[in-house]
Amino acid sequence: MPGMLLRLLLVVSGVATLTAAPVELVPPSLRSAVQPQIALTSTGRIHVTFGQGNAIYHTSSADGREFSAPVKIGELDKLALGKRRGPRITASDEVLLVTAISHADGKLHAWTSTDSGKTWSEGSSVNTVDGSAREGLQTLAGDGRGRVLAAWLDLRAGGMEVWSRESRDGGKSWQPEMRVYAAPGGNICPCCVPNLAISPQGEVAVMWRNELEGSRDLYLATRSGDQPFSDAVKLGSGTWQLKACPMDGGSLAFSPAGKWLAAWRRDKTVFTSSAAGQERLLGSDASQPVAAYAGDTPILLWEAGDALMAKRGDASAERFAAGAKSASAVSGKDAVYVVWEGSTAGERALLFERVR
Repeated sequence: MPGMLLRLLLVVSGVATLTAAPVELVPPSLRSAVQPQIALTSTGRIHVTFGQGNAIYHTSSADGREFSAPVKIGELDKLALGKRRGPRITASDEVLLVTAISHADGKLHAWTSTDSGKTWSEGSSVNTVDGSAREGLQTLAGDGRGRVLAAWLDLRAGGMEVWSRESRDGGKSWQPEMRVYAAPGGNICPCCVPNLAISPQGEVAVMWRNELEGSRDLYLATRSGDQPFSDAVKLGSGTWQLKACPMDGGSLAFSPAGKWLAAWRRDKTVFTSSAAGQERLLGSDASQPVAAYAGDTPILLWEAGDALMAKRGDASAERFAAGAKSASAVSGKDAVYVVWEGSTAGERALLFERVR
C-alpha cells in the first residue's frame, strides 16, 4: 500500500497547527474495518489491531509512513465489535498480544506473536468462567517489557463486575484472575468500557463507570506490586443521575513521573482529573475522550459533533480531524500516536497520525 505524507501537529505560540494528510492503515478491501487499537514498542515500532466482521487483523509500521499488509490473526463467532468493543493490543520487542471477545462463547480470547506479527498462536482464554465476558467490553495494557494486564466486565456472579488478570511473559501465560470491583447494589454500568494503564514505575490503575443509587459516575482503583486493588474512589466533584448506559468509559494514561490522568464524560461534557474528587473541564457537547502523553505533555482527544478535537497541554483545543470517531492513542517519548475511524476519498478508512 503506498505511503502517504504524515501530518504533524506542530505547536506555534502554544497553538496546534495541522500540516499534511494522515496515513491510511489498510488497503481498500479492508476499508469497512473498525475499532483500531494501537501499541508501541520501546524501539518505536507501531502495532495496530482492528476488526472486520468476525475477523481480527494486525498491521505494523517502522516509521508511521507506511504500514505492512494486514495479517489475519483469527476469527470469532459473533466477534464483539463497535461501541468501544473490539480487539486490544500490547507490544514489546519480544512478543505481541492481542485479545478479543466472542459474544457467542463469552470468552476473552488471546493470541501472541513472537515474530512481530507475521504469525499468531491462540492460547487459553483469559477469563476462566465461560460466558462471563459476553458483554464484550475489555481493556489491555502493558509495560513494554513483558508485563501485561487485562481487565473486562464480568457476569460470573450474576451482576456486572470488573475483573482483571496479569501476565508476566507478554500473554503467553497468566496469573490467577482477580476481582477489581463489585458494586454494593450488584451491578456497575453494564455497557461502558473499562480502562487500564500501567505506570513506568509499575503501578496499575483501572477505571470504570459505576452505578450507585442511580448515579453513573467514573471510579478508579489502583494496585502496586502483588497487592490487591485499592478501594474504589470516585472521579469528579459532580454526579450524573442517569437511567441508561452512555456507552462511554473514558480513558486513562500515566505520565513519565507516574501520575495518572483520567479523561471521562459526565452528561454532555468531558473532563480530566488526576486525583479523587477532582475535575477539570475539557469540552462541552462532547464524548469519548482519550488521554496519552507526549513526553511530559498530556495530549487529550475527544469527539465533538462530526470531528475529533485535540488539546496539547495548556494550549487551546483544535479541530484534529473531521468525520472521525473511535480514536485510540498511545504515549511516546516525544509524540502521541493516534489511530481512528475516518474517511479518505469519500470512503471509510482507518487512519494514523503522530501528534507532537
